[in-house]
Amino acid sequence: MSGQRRKPETRARRRRRLGMLLLLSLLLPGLGVAPARADLSVIPLPEILTDPNEGNTYGFLPVVLLLDRQGRIEHIIAHDVRYNKITGVFPAFRLLGYPTLDQRYFVTIRKSTKIDEDYIGEYEHTNLWGGRANVLANFTFDRDSRMRFYGFGNGADDGDETNFTKRRVGFRLRVGARPWRKDIEIAWITRVEDTTIARGGVDDVPFTGDELPDTKGLDGSMVHAQGFSIAYDNRDSQVIPTEGTLGAARFELVDEALGSSQSFLKYGFEIRQFVPLRERLVLALHGVLDYVASAHRAPFYERSSLGGVKSLRGFGDDRFIDDNRFFTTVELRARAWEREVFGVTTEIELAPFIDAGQVFDSANEFPFDALHYVGGIGFRGVVRPQVVGFVDLGWGSDGTAVFTGLDYPF
Repeated sequence: MSGQRRKPETRARRRRRLGMLLLLSLLLPGLGVAPARADLSVIPLPEILTDPNEGNTYGFLPVVLLLDRQGRIEHIIAHDVRYNKITGVFPAFRLLGYPTLDQRYFVTIRKSTKIDEDYIGEYEHTNLWGGRANVLANFTFDRDSRMRFYGFGNGADDGDETNFTKRRVGFRLRVGARPWRKDIEIAWITRVEDTTIARGGVDDVPFTGDELPDTKGLDGSMVHAQGFSIAYDNRDSQVIPTEGTLGAARFELVDEALGSSQSFLKYGFEIRQFVPLRERLVLALHGVLDYVASAHRAPFYERSSLGGVKSLRGFGDDRFIDDNRFFTTVELRARAWEREVFGVTTEIELAPFIDAGQVFDSANEFPFDALHYVGGIGFRGVVRPQVVGFVDLGWGSDGTAVFTGLDYPF
């Protein structure tokens, strides 16, 4: 089998080339296409994407911006059609709504011609009870045939790659309150997820169940979790922060008494710091330390992981998995360009970054002694006060990775 897999050097060169094409597609809207009307803008974007787990994707994304009378984005329609060797043709319907400055929702419906599909709905209101309460509700059904598992441990080798399909049906509700001070929040989170595992869609990578048949979670799981958090948050914005601090402690109980397949406990700590250095320059810092108690009972996909757009951006999703994890990020967000494009005022940010992190199996272990490092640069399109689109290019020991999406990584 090893003779059929692509060499890392070839993969890395291909990702670098596609990353440059992706950056070109991000900047293409600035070349002079005018909006159709004052309240309706259409941005035709080619999609040339690369992902460590997905490979190369090609498609077309006509983004429709619906503006209110003040020129604020009220809705985004982002239907697209993509092609990928693993997923086949993958059309999608996406609707994002921003009815007020403190409300947002989105709906995603995607179904490929092979295995993969996504049906997601989410709603968030951040200004209930005069700004002292907020709520977020999410429903997700997805089936992803591109998932990877390399075994447990911070030194999991690229040559131990396996593949599986993960089907997940989940509901998450988060209710936060600031009853005493507006910078102190307590929150309750409930999560229900039903997961099944099947053979993956990557033909030249072996199935996880064949290579690692004793791995906990291959027979699926039911998770009913109850969680709580307490946070100090004086950031000037939750979506596009430029100054302030978020510090949070959280825990989540998964127990058979609640209907779960297994019992275990998650707890962790997080800090985000935003320091304005000058008008167009913000230093953004992020640190996370997470633990899973009784992790031997937890499915492998419920343990702590690193890799992907939210942690080590030079590796694919869940590249490293173990009981616990630490990671940190330093970004320098620089506003490099600003002008009206397609009827809205758009800022382009450049954000060089460094990510570092590791997973480890003992709560007594020092979490900073075997870090993986990623260097990279982010390109962000910002439409204040509520929309951020990004392209992040990261370089790590596995090669190059390119991630795209909405919102900042933290």
